[in-house]
Amino acid sequence: METADGAAKLTKSSLKFFVSWWHDTRVNRLLLAIVLLFVCAFGVRAEDERFLWDDATINGKPVQFVLDTGTGPPVVLFSTAARRLGLKVTPSNHQPDPGKAAAGTTESCDLDLGIIKARTSLYVAEVPAYLKTISSVDGVLGWQLIKNNIFTLDAVKHKLKLCKVPKDATAWTKLRLQTNSDVLDFEVSNQKGAKITVSIDTGSADGISLNPQMWREWKTTHTNQPTTINAYYNPVIGVVAEEETWTHEIALGPLVLTDVPVMEADSTGFALDTPLQQQYEATLGLAALKRLDIIIDGKHGIAYLRPQKTPPLPHAHNRLGANFVPASSQNNKLVAKVADGSPAQEAGIQNGDVLLKLEELDVSISDINVLRKFWMPAGTKINLTLKRGDKVFKTMVVLRNILPPDAPKNSN
Repeated sequence: METADGAAKLTKSSLKFFVSWWHDTRVNRLLLAIVLLFVCAFGVRAEDERFLWDDATINGKPVQFVLDTGTGPPVVLFSTAARRLGLKVTPSNHQPDPGKAAAGTTESCDLDLGIIKARTSLYVAEVPAYLKTISSVDGVLGWQLIKNNIFTLDAVKHKLKLCKVPKDATAWTKLRLQTNSDVLDFEVSNQKGAKITVSIDTGSADGISLNPQMWREWKTTHTNQPTTINAYYNPVIGVVAEEETWTHEIALGPLVLTDVPVMEADSTGFALDTPLQQQYEATLGLAALKRLDIIIDGKHGIAYLRPQKTPPLPHAHNRLGANFVPASSQNNKLVAKVADGSPAQEAGIQNGDVLLKLEELDVSISDINVLRKFWMPAGTKINLTLKRGDKVFKTMVVLRNILPPDAPKNSN
């Protein structure tokens, strides 16, 4: 977190809102049940990109948070951190299904974020043990914490910087923030003149995630795209595998982005069936935010966006073109989802094959982090043992670059 010369620290209204938010019993009763709908989905990647907030302590002990504008609650603490800090946690009455995450609240504690101090209780997310990818951080700071401030977002350097709106920003694309949203959303008009919602999610390493209907329409008009399979953990539905592809240009109302990965958005949020969700069209993750200059004026409810025309940076992606996820929350077997034309398909792997071993290591959902090997550099050779029906077989795959800019052919 950085403070620009002449810019104030986080506003007093942020602190006032922060404290009152926690002690609003109506909010607590509701969000204890659904808080994890808004906690970031954790990607199964070889490297994780994060907006880290290092200047923080709880009861005087150092903690490290990720800034996630796609998270509603101001602060969510991971259960591993709560145990390390010796905090008493009261579980929620909401009991999650097996394999999914639970929520609770801590006892009152002293939270110091460097620019905000408060005596408060914190939401706690119980994250499955196999998600070792997030063990290096202690929790998430959400949009509500910073929503009343003016700042820039640098997705390349993973920096938020408090600032004033520069004069030249008046020439940028200017969009209205949805101030009644729990997360960082702005509103645009689509080609049909209808109002749509686009989210900015610094907790996601993905590019543009489209709502299911828009994704289907986009796929229909963009054939023969290079495609791989992304995987992430969602606290509500578990581990998910989705197609990830690429576009050279896409328009979200007046906002036009170039050279970005694109995939289908997580559908769990649509179950809320609120007016805002019904307007939802897309989410911009870090890979898309890298293609933008961004100033958020939370005080006046305005987002200033300027698309970049520079060549895109390399995009970390699954170079196998397949992933293996549990068939259900009650089944630990890792089942294949395979992209057409991928190295996995060329090696004979089919949808529904069950992964037994990666090299000589037996795998199951408890070892899901071994799948991060599929994000290793092109040319890496991996031996897999699989089961199809009653037949066990082995195959070797050679990873290759599938998505641009490293593999630009066949994209449109």
